[in-house]
Amino acid sequence: MSTAYPQVGGYPQYPQYPQYTPPAYRLHDTASVALATFLGSPLAGTILMASNYRKLGQGGKGALALLVGAIASAGEIYIGLTSTKTPSIATLLLFAATWFAAYELQGNAIKTHVAWGGKLASKWAAFGTAIVTVLILGGALVGYLYYTGQWQKFATQYGIGQTAVTIGTKDQVIYSGTATKNDATALGNELKSAGYLQDRGVTVVLNKGTNGTTISFVVEDGIWNQAGMLSSFEEVARNAAPSVGGLPVQMQLMNSNQTVEKTSTVGEVDMGGGDAVIYEGAETQATAQALGQQLKSIGFFLGKGANVFLTKHDDGTTLAFVVADGTWNDPTMVSAFETIVRSVAPTIGGLPIDMRLDNTSLTVEKDEVLK
Repeated sequence: MSTAYPQVGGYPQYPQYPQYTPPAYRLHDTASVALATFLGSPLAGTILMASNYRKLGQGGKGALALLVGAIASAGEIYIGLTSTKTPSIATLLLFAATWFAAYELQGNAIKTHVAWGGKLASKWAAFGTAIVTVLILGGALVGYLYYTGQWQKFATQYGIGQTAVTIGTKDQVIYSGTATKNDATALGNELKSAGYLQDRGVTVVLNKGTNGTTISFVVEDGIWNQAGMLSSFEEVARNAAPSVGGLPVQMQLMNSNQTVEKTSTVGEVDMGGGDAVIYEGAETQATAQALGQQLKSIGFFLGKGANVFLTKHDDGTTLAFVVADGTWNDPTMVSAFETIVRSVAPTIGGLPIDMRLDNTSLTVEKDEVLK
């Protein structure tokens, strides 16, 4: 049955349908999400996705997108700070994952929006979102590093706020923090006179900050795992410390990318009269002080310039005594030092302890483990 429409002048009058008005809002297409992600991390991309969800009346999904983007960006930053091999791979994977999520979750809605006459947001909005996101994430990272006391390490590793002086023609001392050019020059000259810097393109990093003075040596990969190397560099740092304000100092071994591989403390507790406990590695000033008091109470420290080295590394605790020539060959004297070590052992963590007798040049002449 056909529908009868009223006629005017012999012509049927068909009903007039209301004209459709295109959406007033603009959506970010998947290319914009990809651009924002590439320039500003997954968080920037998911901010655009959240904006789309809000305009489409799906605010809950937008909040979830922001949460996922924030977690992904935090993971990307963490990988970048802790790994030297995978940051670029992680960045590529997160970029691809964010773009794919936008395409799968919002691609059809964007196509429908355009088909109904809706317009797309400018790519400049994506660019601006990326820049603002980078500034926010960068500020949050700097704040976190300052709050956790890791800013010095981060700044040294990435060369932030660093300047360098050249020693000879090839060696350099990079300095940062409150360290001055004069500090760096003095350190470089000291290391040169000690034979460490020999114009072979060696780099040393000096930093002074709220956590004290740090001397870092950039070395060949794997050096930090070689037996005795950590102790050797601790000695270099200890001898050079007076040129940069004295002990204590933090000593670090860095790989060729200036990433810290080993860290050690080098300090000294003055017990008066020239007697001193030099502590290295993971030992603390408090433990060294307690050891010094114990050595004083048993009559070893008599204000005659005796030096004892207390070291704690991954392989255990070492107690080294600087003694007169020939002491290591005298069984009675060796037995006396064994007795001293056993008596002070509880003060420094107990046995086993590696007891060493060094000559005045700090060469080990007697080495035995007391259990």
